[in-house]
Parts: sequence; structure tokens; C-alpha cells
Amino acid sequence: MYLIINYLNFNSSIRTFIFISLQCVASVLLLNTSAAAAEHSFKEQGKGSFRWFGIKVYDAKLLVVPTFTGDYLNDRPMALEITYDIDIDKNDLVDKTIDEIKNLKIGQSQQCKNKQLWASELRMIWPNLKQGDTLKYQINLDNSSNFYHNQKSIGSITDRNFASCFISIWLATDTSAKNLRKKLLGIDAR
Repeated sequence: MYLIINYLNFNSSIRTFIFISLQCVASVLLLNTSAAAAEHSFKEQGKGSFRWFGIKVYDAKLLVVPTFTGDYLNDRPMALEITYDIDIDKNDLVDKTIDEIKNLKIGQSQQCKNKQLWASELRMIWPNLKQGDTLKYQINLDNSSNFYHNQKSIGSITDRNFASCFISIWLATDTSAKNLRKKLLGIDAR
């Protein structure tokens, strides 16, 4: 009799363990499905290429949520994915990035006052890029920013002002790449 009671208790313990284990597995699967669903909720708004003196430097595409209104300073989340056609040193890329922000109207505002701090952060986050590499920039609902290199997370910038200043390089009306801007936003650009 003692053996049967111990067996039933043991069996009950195993059942509890299995039940809890299955709940944990289900939770992990649900979280992964939610993350994948959030990723797949992006749609491509537009895409185009950036050329410098006739040389193609990169292809870019703007990814937005279905509720995107075109207000790139406020609509969140969104992402910009850039695939490079040339090798680029990260320090050159950071320098060019900061120069582009400085040349924008928003770049002169208080909102973009932390350009040098951001330059330091970007130098720590970005790798040297090779032809075919992809950098993805994602702006989250809370206006924080994440970077991905070839689909792998490489870092983030938590300063909420960075997002609007950085994305303006491509989407502001005074961008140096006006045709690419129109293509990214889905505005007729011939």
C-alpha cells in the first residue's frame, strides 16, 4: 500500500512538473509568435537607391505600420533598412551621418543638440560595413532606437530625441537626397 501511495504522489509530482513545463514552453512560443507578428506588422512604404556621382552607395526601404500617415516625426514604430553596395568604414559613416543631421533644419534645433554624444554611441554600435551588408534602424513606440546588422541586434540609443533627428536624414523635406525621400515615402518620384 505504501508503494502505491508513493507511486501516486510521485506520479502527481511528475504530472505537475510536466504541466508547468508545458506552460513555460507555451509562453515562450507565444512570446516568439508575438515578436514575429510585430515584425511582420511592418509593411514596405517605399524603396529606392542612393547614388553619389553616379555610383550606387546603397538601397533603402522604409518599413511602417499599416496606420502610417506619412508623419515620420510622430508615427511609430517604423524602420529604415539599408543594404550597402560598397564597403564603408564606420568612422566615415558616423562623420557623414552627423554632417547630414547638421545640414538639416531640425539639426539646428535644441532637439538635436546631442549630436556629438550620438556620434560616440554610433561609433560603439556600428561595425565597418562590407558590400552586401544590411543596417536596419528601428524606431520603437517609445521613440527609442535599435540597430541591426545583417538581422542581428547590435545596439540601441535610448535618447528619445535621436529618432527624429536621425530619420530626418532621409525623410525631412530639406534632405540632401530628395528623390530617395519621395521614393521612401511613396510619393511619385520620377
